Amino acid sequence: MAREIQWDDRRVQRESSSVDVLSGSAAIWTALSPRSWNVLHEGRRFKVECEKVPGEDGWATFRINGVRKEVRVMDERAQLLERMGMSVRAVVASGDIKAPMPGKVLQVLVNAGDKVEEGQALLVLEAMKMENVIKSTSEGTVSDIPVSPGQAVEKGCLLVAFEA
Repeated sequence: MAREIQWDDRRVQRESSSVDVLSGSAAIWTALSPRSWNVLHEGRRFKVECEKVPGEDGWATFRINGVRKEVRVMDERAQLLERMGMSVRAVVASGDIKAPMPGKVLQVLVNAGDKVEEGQALLVLEAMKMENVIKSTSEGTVSDIPVSPGQAVEKGCLLVAFEA
């Protein structure tokens, strides 16, 4: 499975355990341990050590040449969502659920006051002629649902608010 790793202005796609290609430049990964690598990219060497594995939103903490960096690691699904103008991070960043893409609300599956569990379906959003089930990223109590079926929403629009 291909993974794209982003830090500062660099982007490297890791396709296998040895050679990675993104935008025509190769990066060679040499494993030092399960959580550290030597990386050769565009003629430069980097020592990459994983301090915190990627969370649900893809953000992890690495040391790159000894400097601590917040690094985004995207699997193929996250890369596809980003290319389509969607964002995994927008959905996960807070307890409140925001539209990860523009679309139309087809169904609202919860009501204000409902207690929901992590992963519970909250609403169905149609985008690019596909139905997307929007799920809770944590457990909590719904405080507000400012959208209704048939309503068009833009990326980042609040879909479901949770009590603090």
